[in-house]
Amino acid sequence: MGLSTHSWLRRSAAAGLSIALVFAAVSCGSDDRSGQRQATEHGTDVMRTDDPDADKIVDIVRHKLAELDLSGAVFGVWRGDEEIVAGAVGESPLGVPATRDMQLRVGQPMEPMLSTVLLQLNEAGTLSLDESIDKWVPDFPRADKITPRMLANSTTGISDYVTNPEFLKIFYANPIKGFTSQEIFDLANSRPPLFEPGTSFAYAHSDLCLLGVVLEKATGKPLGDLLKEQILEPLGMGASSVVLTPQMSEPILHGYTNERGVFEDSTFWSPTAFLNSGNMNSTVADVARWVRALGTGELLSDPAHKEMMADKTAGLGPLTADKYFAFGTVHLSSWLLMNPAFGGYNGVALYETDSKTTIVVYVTLGPTANANTNNAVPIGNDIGALLLPDNPPNVP
Repeated sequence: MGLSTHSWLRRSAAAGLSIALVFAAVSCGSDDRSGQRQATEHGTDVMRTDDPDADKIVDIVRHKLAELDLSGAVFGVWRGDEEIVAGAVGESPLGVPATRDMQLRVGQPMEPMLSTVLLQLNEAGTLSLDESIDKWVPDFPRADKITPRMLANSTTGISDYVTNPEFLKIFYANPIKGFTSQEIFDLANSRPPLFEPGTSFAYAHSDLCLLGVVLEKATGKPLGDLLKEQILEPLGMGASSVVLTPQMSEPILHGYTNERGVFEDSTFWSPTAFLNSGNMNSTVADVARWVRALGTGELLSDPAHKEMMADKTAGLGPLTADKYFAFGTVHLSSWLLMNPAFGGYNGVALYETDSKTTIVVYVTLGPTANANTNNAVPIGNDIGALLLPDNPPNVP
């Protein structure tokens, strides 16, 4: 199967592509002391409550795993802080049953973490949302016109390096190769900007990479330390870490993909291909902890959380008051969406603000799976429609 820039964009833009599209049961074992039931039949590792939807959610995941030819899935659903069901279905690595505690590549849910730190630093007076970034990166083109808010909202007009054919050439020639921020900036700036800063919207991983560098410059701390101090430790996300190498800790949800024309294990492809917009390892439980905190504003003051959720980007490019991107998160009416996809890992994280429903699903591909789409999205959609039939997420 041949590869093209178009197929890359429809597959591996670590959520950027799906963002663009938005805008263009098993037997149970014995009860444990928490009132949950665990099932391990047919390679399925599931912990569930007696909620009537729990078995239906497991059925959805198992059905979609077979329908979409996926090798494995880890997933969880919460109402508020109450876990309804969490589990793993399929195999990872191939031939070995997947488990709920497997480490995975987080992808896009890392992006609103950067924005959360940005809003915290803004309130602390360390930097301002609306000051130009030339104070921190004076040599970056148009730095005197670009602000941290624009970086968080993808309204800078900086070209997305991921769509640069040269990036694709380098990456696919050796996916284990790491990228530095300067290499990413050189790729981004080798093409003209799309528009004047602040005048439109175009999702760009370049923006998130630059935002991470600005945060580091403003605080004098590596981004990994910042996120650990400001996000991971306060939320008790002990299974999560920012990574700058392909290394992962066992147990691992292995990534598999056929996007280079052969079916291969892509687990150890370098996460720095998406530096500062996804180079984090975690578990579904930790990702869900973060998504709930994001939705409720747990780590922000009320004014800062209101700022983060506001539809101030509506009217820019294709964005509207019902469908917009702000501070690293897609808003679809009352749903918050993050939809990572990279190197065989497809994910979806959803949070419905009124019911406080959280849905997190990560999957990895099988030999004939369609690598040109995010295969976790149909699972998230079906679970959302089951739980909230009058207000399904309807992620494109």
